[in-house]
Amino acid sequence: VQEVKSIGGDFVYFVDISQLSPSQNQGYPKAILIMNPLSATYIKKVTNTLDYRKMIIENNQIEQDEFHQKETNTDKVADSIAKLLTQKGYAAHSQSEESILAAGLFDEQNRTTLLPHKTIAGMAGLGFIGKHDLLITKEFGSAISMCSVLTDAPLPTAHVDLPPNACGSCTVCQEICPTDAIKGNCWSKGIPRDELVDVHICITCLKCLVHCPWTQNYMRKKLGD
Repeated sequence: VQEVKSIGGDFVYFVDISQLSPSQNQGYPKAILIMNPLSATYIKKVTNTLDYRKMIIENNQIEQDEFHQKETNTDKVADSIAKLLTQKGYAAHSQSEESILAAGLFDEQNRTTLLPHKTIAGMAGLGFIGKHDLLITKEFGSAISMCSVLTDAPLPTAHVDLPPNACGSCTVCQEICPTDAIKGNCWSKGIPRDELVDVHICITCLKCLVHCPWTQNYMRKKLGD
């Protein structure tokens, strides 16, 4: 774990994925999940800025955006871990965006991957899938960036069943979505993604991520608001 953290992962988890179908785990029995939380100050800034995503695009500030930087960095960490494991003689596959695209493992038409990071995170017991189809953790809400590495390295892994949705009657994400991409249904095992969110009209505005009550709780605890 410390070796992985030294590369740049704030939180690292080893997960047993052997029970998944070969089409999902690609024949790898284990996964390494890297998770980096977004800062509370960033969450507050996005929360308080009207049309934040639109603003940074119009001002050519994508490269300075913390979410973009964290996503890029987490991908790089996954690539580095996969390279390190390969050098040690193990099989390893980074699930970074670049790696998935290069391997032809991203379904562009349906915008899907074989094994989402959030699925691995759920199997590690880190949280549940919200109505916005994002992972919700108790500590950070949805304010996280994740990437994963699939491997056959002999790692001490954990596995739990994906926890049930705990959104209850909350509909904040659905109400705040500017494109009505979120349908307001609770996640359950086996539910099609399209019953939760229409990814084809989602504009990645981050509103559902930051306004989720779990994310807001994280922000307030950190900032003392």
